[in-house]
Amino acid sequence: MSHPPHPWAPAALLLLLGFVWGSSFILMKVGLFAADGSPLFPARELAALRIAIAGTVLFPISIKHFGSIQRKSWLPISVVGLIGSLIPALLFAQAQTEIPSALAGMLNALSPIWTLLIAFAAFGVKVARGQILGILIGFIGAMMLVASQGMRRSLFSLEDAIPSLMLVLATFCYGISVNTVRERLGHLRSHVISAISLGLVALPAWLYVLNSDLPEMVMTHPGAPRGLLAIFVLGSVGTAGALVLFNSLIQWTNALVAASVTYIIPMFATLWGIWDGEQIHSGQIAGGCVILIGVWVTNRKKR
Repeated sequence: MSHPPHPWAPAALLLLLGFVWGSSFILMKVGLFAADGSPLFPARELAALRIAIAGTVLFPISIKHFGSIQRKSWLPISVVGLIGSLIPALLFAQAQTEIPSALAGMLNALSPIWTLLIAFAAFGVKVARGQILGILIGFIGAMMLVASQGMRRSLFSLEDAIPSLMLVLATFCYGISVNTVRERLGHLRSHVISAISLGLVALPAWLYVLNSDLPEMVMTHPGAPRGLLAIFVLGSVGTAGALVLFNSLIQWTNALVAASVTYIIPMFATLWGIWDGEQIHSGQIAGGCVILIGVWVTNRKKR
């Protein structure tokens, strides 16, 4: 475990990451929809471009350290790139074509709960009784949020609940990635992990983008410059830059403390959603609060 340069550095990083990642949901929305609310970029193309930009931004670091990566590290680095970045980017973009960005930020708070479950199942981390209670509370909150979407038109409408379930799956992917970085890549610097993991998925992402309809849309759609700017900020700052900081936080502290950034993300995501005129219902607020209570109970003994 590396040590932070200042005792307050981990807390400062948590706040900064909470703002950056809390803002990523509204940036995805700007890329998905034009100013008049009509569809802009398709979800898969947006997600691929986001990852392609992130990997390109960190490409100089990838080139510098590519040859120094040990053979045993390639599999966990690939896991971080594919499961920790590409797949969640696809799931979040697709889900946000159907649900508000504020709700996406609330469901993202499940990440530390999945982190603990995976740490227990895959790496033998001991789970206290209170943490089990926190996990149960967190998942009750998640089901409340899923149900709030599923009951928009009819009771238990699976079609409406699917986007929320996609975000639950995305947070499961984050839990895998966080534990992989902590348990299998602790010998590597955070910026190296971020650069090479994103670099591995950036090439296929670029190939997909360039062979899609996105280049033509960029040239012809009047809302394309606004959407492209949002995706560029999302990829370069919200993905590449934030991932470097997040991996630093993991190495300074531990996987659970690092994943606790999701305490802060829903607050910023909700504020951005309200600013953008999203309707947030009392049931959604209640579900988000229950998730955060579960996260707090889960991490209480650890802190």
